[in-house]
Amino acid sequence: MENAIATPVLQVLQTVQDLDEAVRSYIASDWQGEELLRHWQEIRDASLTLLNAESDPFKVPGEDSY
Repeated sequence: MENAIATPVLQVLQTVQDLDEAVRSYIASDWQGEELLRHWQEIRDASLTLLNAESDPFKVPGEDSY
């Protein structure tokens, strides 16, 4: 197993808060190359998924926490 290739596991971003945290981490990072691209794709995919999942275009983020 010493020659096994380590495949990075993508973080699952399921909420707007997860996405916001990932963007902040991305901005503050010094990632380069494939790692930079991997995190960018992770954020892009989650953004598109969350955008499509939002059924009420007039919903205020965080409204449900009051």
